[in-house]
Order: sequence, then structure tokens, then C-alpha cells
Amino acid sequence: MQNFALVTRIHVLTAIKVHDQGGAQAFVEQHGLDETGDIVLVERGKRYDYRALLAFAHGKATGTTLDASTIGFDRVKVLTDLGFTVASASELDRPAPTRGSTRVPGSPRSATPRTTVSRTPKAPAAAPKAPAKPEPEIKLCPSCFTQLPASGQCDFCE
Repeated sequence: MQNFALVTRIHVLTAIKVHDQGGAQAFVEQHGLDETGDIVLVERGKRYDYRALLAFAHGKATGTTLDASTIGFDRVKVLTDLGFTVASASELDRPAPTRGSTRVPGSPRSATPRTTVSRTPKAPAAAPKAPAKPEPEIKLCPSCFTQLPASGQCDFCE
């Protein structure tokens, strides 16, 4: 039975770390997917298949390993509720629109020259915000990939 309420941000970050250590293709195949889908989790500029990460995180949280192909799109909300960014890879690959081009493609070009509109200067910016705290470094057991306690010795692999 799937219980994604037990999945925490630490479980997903652990999945990302294991993904980065073992490689994307091996991680995705290990969790029952032939290829990555169009929907990806974006973390620190890298893209990850959200289904494989959720399958791993669910396994760590509940002890029940899931086949990633059984995880539906409705489970994206679990990741967004934990503060992760989930987007379509095709949307991320689309080039950003250029500034200054306000003409809609297919509409006729205007024969009149553009006039410059003067704008009032912006108000001074508010005081800079305090820098965000960096994510905590998670230390994992090299054999079972569980989070190590403060002692540094795995409770399960003694």
C-alpha cells in the first residue's frame, strides 16, 4: 500500500544523492522504468525523474519498495508540498521569449514608428534579504544508504 504522507524532504534529498552517486540511467532502471518521462524534478539546476525519486523515497520512508511505473502524475503534489520544483522538460527546454518583441506572430506589422514612453524612476530597492540557509549535508551509510546518526556509525549495519 502506498503511503506518501510519510515521505519527507530528507527522503527525497537522499534519493537525489543516491541518484547522483550511481548515475541516472542505472537509478531509473533500478526502480522499474525504461526511460525518463517528460515531468522532472528540478533541484540545484539538475533534472531528475520524479517517479524514480518518489519510489526510492517511499521505500526509505515506509520500507515498502514501489515500482516507479505505478506512480501517477497525481503524486507530483507530494513533491511540491515538500518544496521541490516539478516541471515539464519540454517547457524547460523551450527558449525564453525575447524582450521588446510585442508583435504577435501572424499579425501585420505597424507602419507607424514607435514612440518612446518616459517612465518615472523606480523607488529605491528595499534592504537586501538575509541569505537563505544552505541545505544540510546528509551523511549516508555507504552500504544501506540510511542517514547516519551523530555518532557516525550506522545502527543497522553494525
